[in-house]
Amino acid sequence: MKIFVSLLLLLHAILHLMGLVKAFYRDFLPTLSRKIGRTEGVLWLACTVILVMADVFYLTGAFFWPILSISGALLSQFLITLNWEDAKYGTIVNLLILAVSFPALT
Repeated sequence: MKIFVSLLLLLHAILHLMGLVKAFYRDFLPTLSRKIGRTEGVLWLACTVILVMADVFYLTGAFFWPILSISGALLSQFLITLNWEDAKYGTIVNLLILAVSFPALT
């Protein structure tokens, strides 16, 4: 289970880098239906950093990893709603992250 949660957080974080790259390199991923501004791209990067930090703290056993993962999932969901046509399936991953994180708060 620990490996699954760790990979879930890490892979979801890596996928957020696509938003960052798309914001600064317009020709990257031409199939995306919406242009991403630089400010939004920085939010995609922030989400990546939060999720990677949550993963590291999860693996080290820190007690506050659920707070980071919940924050990352909520920011991720906000960004997904802005880019719904291209990123809607990320909602499933966010729900999985929340389902694992909320019980770990206690």
